[in-house]
Amino acid sequence: MSNDVNQKNSQEQRFRIVDLNYVSLYYEDFHAAIAFYTKVLGDPETVDGGGEIIGWRMGATWLTLFPTKEATHPGSNPRNAEFAIQVAAPDEVDALYQAFIDAGAKKGWEPFDTEMYKKMRFSYVDDPFGVRIDIICPIETP
Repeated sequence: MSNDVNQKNSQEQRFRIVDLNYVSLYYEDFHAAIAFYTKVLGDPETVDGGGEIIGWRMGATWLTLFPTKEATHPGSNPRNAEFAIQVAAPDEVDALYQAFIDAGAKKGWEPFDTEMYKKMRFSYVDDPFGVRIDIICPIETP
C-alpha cells in the first residue's frame, strides 16, 4: 500500500484489531477430518456442542472444526482455505511436514528457507479435504 493509503487508514481508524483469534473449518466428512488432525496434533483440547465443535489450541489461537451442516455452504468442504502453523525451531518445519504426510496429507512444497514477510523456513501440505496448511518458522539472523 502507498503511504497515502496507510496514512488515510490510520486517520480513519474506528477500531483496533489485536489478534486473529481462531480459524474455523467446516467438513463434509467431519469424523474423517477429526481423525486426520488428531493423528498429527493429538487429541483435541476442546469438544463442545454435543461433540460438534472440536478444537486444538495453537499458540494464542485455535483451529476449530465443525460439521458442514453449520457452514455457509452446507454439504461441502472448505474451499480455497489456507492457514499457517508456526513452530518453535526451523527443523520442526521438516518434522511437522513429515507428520502431516504420514497422516495422509498431499505433498506440497517440501521444507526450504525463503523470505516471505521475513526470513523463514517454509513448507506446505494439503489436507485430504483440500485445505492448504503452511508450516513456518522464522529464521533469526545475527
